[in-house]
Amino acid sequence: MRPRILVTGIPGHYTRLANGAHGLSVSYSERQKQPETKEEFLQELRNISNTGNYLIGEGALRAIAPHAKQVPFWHLYNCSKNGVGLEEFNANFDICVFTCANLLRKGLSADAEAEVLSKLKMPIVMLGIGLQNRRDLENSLPEGTKRLLNVLKEREHYFLTRGFETAGFLKDQGFTYVQPTGCPSVYFMPHNMRASLKKLPHVKIGKARTIFSGYLGANHDTIVDAHALAPEDSRPQYVIQDEFLHFDMNVEENGDGRVYDSASGSMLGELSYPGTDRLKTSFDIRTFFDTNQWRAWASSMDFNFGRRFHGSIIAMQAGVPSLMVAVDDRMREMLGYTGLPAVDAIDVDNAEDRAEFVADHLAGLNASELIDRYSDRERTFRTALREIGIGQ
Repeated sequence: MRPRILVTGIPGHYTRLANGAHGLSVSYSERQKQPETKEEFLQELRNISNTGNYLIGEGALRAIAPHAKQVPFWHLYNCSKNGVGLEEFNANFDICVFTCANLLRKGLSADAEAEVLSKLKMPIVMLGIGLQNRRDLENSLPEGTKRLLNVLKEREHYFLTRGFETAGFLKDQGFTYVQPTGCPSVYFMPHNMRASLKKLPHVKIGKARTIFSGYLGANHDTIVDAHALAPEDSRPQYVIQDEFLHFDMNVEENGDGRVYDSASGSMLGELSYPGTDRLKTSFDIRTFFDTNQWRAWASSMDFNFGRRFHGSIIAMQAGVPSLMVAVDDRMREMLGYTGLPAVDAIDVDNAEDRAEFVADHLAGLNASELIDRYSDRERTFRTALREIGIGQ
């Protein structure tokens, strides 16, 4: 008999419409949100913290058997804390898939995760777990995260990690079922992913309409990227993920009291962030709370040059050739495992001619090898899910 699968953790964009939950039932609004005032827009960002996270929940749910039931984590947490308890979930599910990201990091104590998973009396699959910074693992993790790992040691568990470094750390902690598989977002829309890899060596730097992603408000790296790679006399395109929450980027409402256009994803009003004085042409900045809208817009572009992992993955899901810039240990782990095309930030930033460096790198890529590597990683991912009993 097939296992009854509970899915929770990082959600897909569809959970934006959840307006209530009782027991095993979750209700969803039929009214699409239009967060166009500054307050509404920022609250929508806070609800997910980083719009790139939507790809994780979406990719996971698509890869898991279709009879799986997704329940928002906030509902499980509320049940656990308000005295209702999780007995109904324990009685109706056989296994829990917890979708996660860089959960092992210094700045996050996984108290809520430990609270909920300690009361779910079933095997737990930690899907997509990864590190933020290797030094976080070398030093002591937050107490809540330690408690979470102890909870998982007490029962049957499965760790499907973002890469080899996280897998090694968890094995050193005494966990047995640990397998690197990459982030589940990488295996969503695999045909388009392969199409993007096939196109990559043929991108014409300086002529291709390019999507940029990075850390506007924190540094000027993406501004330098746009100066070097965007077509002359074009307006460079930039997609927001969390800059208004975590970096020095601000927006003020326009004359209509709006900062955001829901139809196009375009930011309105006055935008400010450090480095604007260095721009030859201001960025056309967009934000997407719906991954389908994000992919549809991205599909009209020719190339993606990204310092954000999921901002680049969604372009690849739309069939757009993408080259990532590995900026930290988190990205290096995911890219090192998947073999997706990337250059290191140090090499890009030190290049005497950035456009020439990128063009030469693209021309030297072997698309067939990239596709074969990707297909091998996809098979590993889907095989692991089937072996656990949760795959399609």
